[in-house]
Amino acid sequence: MSRLPHHRRLAVATSLLATLALGACSGTPTSSPGATGAGTGEIDPDAVLRVTASSPFQNLDPAQPAPGGYPYLTLIYDRLTMVDSRDGIVPGLATSWTYAKDGSHLELALRDDVTFHDGTPFDATAVKVNIERGQTLPTSTIKQDLAAVTGVTVVDAHTVRLNLTPGTGAVLPSALATAAGMMVSPKAIADGVDLKRAPGNAGSGPYVATEFVPNEKYVVKRAEGAYWDPNAGRLAGMEITRVPEGATRLNGVVSGQTDLSFVSSANEVVQARQLGEAGQLKVTTRPFRNVLGILLRADMGDLKDKRVREAIARSVDPAAIRALFADTCTPTRSIYPDSPWADPAATYPYEFDLAKAKALIAEAGGAKVSITFSAGTNTEQPATAIQAAMAQAGIDAKLNPTPNSETEARFIAGDFELEVSNTFNPRLDPAGTVDNYFTGNYKLATDPGAIAPIAARAADPRSSVGERATQYHQLWERLFTEAWFIPLCNLTSATIASPKVVGAEQLPWTNLGLFDLRTVAMTKG
Repeated sequence: MSRLPHHRRLAVATSLLATLALGACSGTPTSSPGATGAGTGEIDPDAVLRVTASSPFQNLDPAQPAPGGYPYLTLIYDRLTMVDSRDGIVPGLATSWTYAKDGSHLELALRDDVTFHDGTPFDATAVKVNIERGQTLPTSTIKQDLAAVTGVTVVDAHTVRLNLTPGTGAVLPSALATAAGMMVSPKAIADGVDLKRAPGNAGSGPYVATEFVPNEKYVVKRAEGAYWDPNAGRLAGMEITRVPEGATRLNGVVSGQTDLSFVSSANEVVQARQLGEAGQLKVTTRPFRNVLGILLRADMGDLKDKRVREAIARSVDPAAIRALFADTCTPTRSIYPDSPWADPAATYPYEFDLAKAKALIAEAGGAKVSITFSAGTNTEQPATAIQAAMAQAGIDAKLNPTPNSETEARFIAGDFELEVSNTFNPRLDPAGTVDNYFTGNYKLATDPGAIAPIAARAADPRSSVGERATQYHQLWERLFTEAWFIPLCNLTSATIASPKVVGAEQLPWTNLGLFDLRTVAMTKG
């Protein structure tokens, strides 16, 4: 990558300040003693990496990814920005980005050496087409990430402006590192290519999709021609299979049937660590940024009564949940620990107090609650334990197991009143957290109008991190006192790989239970 002019380097550094500060709170990957290093031996350009993962992959259209599905798309689509292994926002197709002093736009300088695999040049017009498609496609799932953009202006072939209402758009640099920033060939869009099932040459990424069976199998091969990032696309291809059971995924790597996988259940994490210490596998562990906790619809059923929500919060002991995971789930009462976005003076309002929980339920005249969780995942055990804890408080709680591929989408749709979930993902910029969980997709806030002025002030990119953080502290207080979300603990993610795999130790997004595989390689022999 060419060296950026000084003023553009400064702009990038400024925009990254807050996100880089979060690297420490997300945790540095830790490799087992027997599994350190980037691997030895010559890189094998003919190798095909076999991967198993639990996250569903329902389609390959970057404007319509299901929750948790966008990591699979990084192999075939490039993004405007990217995330490194320490949660820093780094250049992708955009080499730099700068906010106007008056907040009227975010200007992106674009690479001039990228072509989509169908021969269409990547340029500012391509960005305009993709942003507008993400905003207007009726079935788009990235509209919220692009909501701040009021229009797109093509300045020249390699400069584009995302127009903003002044005071908005702080979330964009980090949002553009996800599906919202993925670029599809404008020709493929115009030609009506089936992006969901057979995108073919519609992307510009290091690989192209050759086979896709939703939620079952996903196969890619290296794209023809030179790729702009020499660290990516070093394999002949990948075969990704969805395997929901963690034990099966681990055993696949142990037996040699799989080269790379990921686990987060306590038994598998502990076993993986032992295998790594014995030198049998490469194993890297990392604490989740995701928070395992309880999502509540405060406008449904008995949860409308704040006393019931408080009783649920007080009935659950985070230490007991930690014990379920053999100490691989660290108790937390914050969504941004040890970061500029956390309030060091804040205390969680509803610590474990079973007697108080019982009194609240008695005062409310009883309560009935349905506890939804994804069957067969690492939320099943805590859901059962939480049901027992609620019962002790006098709450009539029923378990509602649902398929992992459906749970999150159906909660977002309003089908469930309460979910035990590991999907509360504090975004790198907290404006994204508020947009997604408070007022956007999840709609946890029952008084969006009341919090809107605070959220607006907090999301102003013209303000300093400290000024914005002060506003977010008020929103976190509202989140917890209203018991829209009850944080419990941060699980541990383990990346497990055969000794021949190179680059798995520092994969982005593993602290979300996700991954970005574009730079992984394998050695010969």
